[in-house]
Amino acid sequence: MALRQARVLVTNGLGMEAFLDKLVASAGNSELVVIDSSRGIATIDSPEEHDHDKDHDHEHGHSHGEVNPHIWLDPLRAVQQVETIRDGLIKADPSCAEGYTRNAAAYTAELRALDDAFASQLKPYQGKTFITFHDFAPYFAQRYKLKADFLVDVPELSPSPADLQRLSAVVQRQQIKVLLSEPQEHQRSYRALAKDLGVAISVFDPLGTGSEVSAREPDTYFVVMRRNVADLIKAFGG
Repeated sequence: MALRQARVLVTNGLGMEAFLDKLVASAGNSELVVIDSSRGIATIDSPEEHDHDKDHDHEHGHSHGEVNPHIWLDPLRAVQQVETIRDGLIKADPSCAEGYTRNAAAYTAELRALDDAFASQLKPYQGKTFITFHDFAPYFAQRYKLKADFLVDVPELSPSPADLQRLSAVVQRQQIKVLLSEPQEHQRSYRALAKDLGVAISVFDPLGTGSEVSAREPDTYFVVMRRNVADLIKAFGG
């Protein structure tokens, strides 16, 4: 019903919302403008070395496909997303072009300042590895010259014994002291692995989901990302 009445639909793209195709088609809204915010953004291929496709069924709503979709966790790629959304809104609603342009400029300035702060804060840790439950961090890691590893490809998957063994080896080899969990996921196997390895659990929120209240707050992205970086620095021992 919402899509049937909407003028604009903004998506992340890159397969993140594969479920939307059928919904858009069934809505029958020929006037709906769909803005794919990933358009033109340099992507990172999903890794093949973990062979998750061979071991698991990937019929999930959160599918990574050939490329990783978590572009928003890099503030400078988020700038590109905002600019694409701005252009799409102007095309759909030219009468408000000035407002869309002004608001996008203010928001992207904040994103660039956030990136500058993160680059300075994380510079001492360049080359260090951090581990997350699922594969959401490659764009963030690439931006700040870090290395990201993970237990499973997508959060719906349960880790296999091979996944656990591989990650155990990484933790021991890299002398990692903290595993990063997600507030949306409570995988007992991940916490059990941390306990077995004698390492702590911290949190990195990938902003994949959130409450309706947080979605309405313009500062949510900045608040959560600053907290993520502060917790990551603590995980590195800073």
